[in-house]
Amino acid sequence: MFPKNTILLAIDPTSRGFAFVVLEAPAFLVDWGSRSARAKSGGVARKVDALLSRYQPDVLLLEDLAAKGARRRKRARREIGTIERRALKRGVRVERVSRLGVRNTFAPGKSKYEVALRLAEIFPVLAKRLPRKRNTWRPEEARMNVFDALGIATATVERRGSFLLSAEPNPRT
Repeated sequence: MFPKNTILLAIDPTSRGFAFVVLEAPAFLVDWGSRSARAKSGGVARKVDALLSRYQPDVLLLEDLAAKGARRRKRARREIGTIERRALKRGVRVERVSRLGVRNTFAPGKSKYEVALRLAEIFPVLAKRLPRKRNTWRPEEARMNVFDALGIATATVERRGSFLLSAEPNPRT
């Protein structure tokens, strides 16, 4: 279990930058959003550095690329490695969470959209930002990446036994 007030920063790299969520354990959503950045110019790393400076997280959460079902392109794998090294230089502990672990925590055997629906129930402030269900011929909306980052953060909290899923939604969110 994370001690109360532990600051968690979850990052989900995207093709145009990254999405992030800052969570104060066990269930207070501090901030969320996405940042656009060019990977070739090191923009992602600089913007993640800014988040690390601003929030001074205790733990950085990233996708586990070695886990079963991890399907990231080379660029995203490189970015995740760079982000991890920068956090470790700052003394921030890094944990990795698999996509399958997130899905099994919130909606076993269900789709990514159903995971996002469950997260919107837990954090009602994000309910209006939930994108509509994606049709197979449409690309995924960029807003979904915030829910991916939130899933990584809350699955980690849940895995540590904080019982986020069984609790009532936090009134501060």
